Amino acid sequence: MMIRRYFFLYLITVFTFSYAEFNATLLDEYHDEVCFWLVDTSNDIDAYFIDSNESVSSTTYAELKFSSAVETSRASEHEVRLRLRLNLPKLQKKFRLIFEDEDSDDLSYDGTVLNDNYSIKNRNYFLRIEYLNYVRKKFHLTAGPGIRFRKSTLHPYLNFKTKYYVEEGEVYQSLFFDRLRFYINGDVENTFGFDRFHRYNKKTYTLFHNTIGYKSWEENKKIVNSFSLLYHLAKDRELAIGTSVINQWDNRNINLDYVQLYSLYRDKLYKNWIYYELNPSLLWREENDYDMSARFMINIGMRFESH
Repeated sequence: MMIRRYFFLYLITVFTFSYAEFNATLLDEYHDEVCFWLVDTSNDIDAYFIDSNESVSSTTYAELKFSSAVETSRASEHEVRLRLRLNLPKLQKKFRLIFEDEDSDDLSYDGTVLNDNYSIKNRNYFLRIEYLNYVRKKFHLTAGPGIRFRKSTLHPYLNFKTKYYVEEGEVYQSLFFDRLRFYINGDVENTFGFDRFHRYNKKTYTLFHNTIGYKSWEENKKIVNSFSLLYHLAKDRELAIGTSVINQWDNRNINLDYVQLYSLYRDKLYKNWIYYELNPSLLWREENDYDMSARFMINIGMRFESH
């Protein structure tokens, strides 16, 4: 059964690539139309708030990612993820509009659980306006209102995010960040993180990533620690290997949720806007009494950017 699933995922990848090569003109037209619509939409929003004859082109970004995974002792999983960012240059050149699904919004999400088998109706989505203020060269502050929603259920909130960069020459770099949210119903959410980069040369570096997340409506805090070695093979091609440890903390005890050993290969599938990722891993989950399970995930992503 596992071999048949892997073979099926492989066929999807090959078919997608073959179709792209065969119908390249149609794909490029589709990509250009979406990019034009994104820029046009952000410019219309800009013009609605600022009545000015000044011609300022907006920069936009959108990403759509399809994921499928199989793992021993678990049912197959599938997911669609969406992230959209519209920059609004006329609004003091510091505003942007963000729309994304709950996994894209989660700073601790690692892809080891996919949701809803491509269903979008039972998921949370986030829509927010961000105001960027570069207080100092290495200290960035982002703030603004947002809405978490599922169908007709709306939860407005205020969002605050800070980043502080520490550079130690060209070899070491560190990043401290914190995201704090206050919901209108009284819920509070906070994620604090620390990243440490070590660059060995132009192609190779390591990343030590750490986050601790708190949600007032959940009993436990989530702690994520990971260490990765990344190597740039060529433009748009990257190979990574690493390990991660996920813990749940209830203020008294820290409980090991799972340990993961993983690798990821990323390459373009068509030009520079369709890509694929191959992600095999080994996991030791608490739900399986820490027996080892093998997992394979494939991602197909599409990027839409203005230039």
